[in-house]
Amino acid sequence: MNADTHDDVVIQFQRGDAHAFGLIFEQYRGSVFNFIYRMLNGDREAAEDLLSEIFMKLHDAREYYEPKAKFSTWLFTIARNHCLNCIKSRNYRQSRRTVSLDELAQQTTDSPTLDRLMALSIPDNAKRADLREMLEQAIALLPDEYKEAFILHAVEGFAHEEVAQMLGMNPATVRTNYHRARALLRETIKADGPLGTALHH
Repeated sequence: MNADTHDDVVIQFQRGDAHAFGLIFEQYRGSVFNFIYRMLNGDREAAEDLLSEIFMKLHDAREYYEPKAKFSTWLFTIARNHCLNCIKSRNYRQSRRTVSLDELAQQTTDSPTLDRLMALSIPDNAKRADLREMLEQAIALLPDEYKEAFILHAVEGFAHEEVAQMLGMNPATVRTNYHRARALLRETIKADGPLGTALHH
């Protein structure tokens, strides 16, 4: 979907067009799911439930979107707020579990940025998969304020200024949290390995 078509779809969506809403859902559901899945530390069931809630909220709040902000920024702001509410809830805290490496390897939608990190002159596909799992696990262990900055910038590809707008922070704070996330990731996965080396760049 090119930019002009996307803008037209958003206009139709704001007017209540069900088909336009379907197009928006199809375009963004993968990236939104990836974000909330990682923010919830690989809890697939909770992420699927939250995905539905986020798009229901998006639909109900469509009249409040103002084109001066990027639509994706507005959508991920909604997604991030719902994630925080979920993380803070008592039920989620009671059910929080460690990341299942099998689930992360089999169920997480592919991420172009993570794929680039995994493509580092590692000829063995099995070893590359192991490194991907290691990175996913390391991301899950990040403090929430570092995790969201890293995922939104490094994985989802938003500029620091866009992330700052989503998080209600100063861009400098976002950059600091992002670099601290990278430092923690390097420490967690051993900086002398090929994946740790990539995180220096």
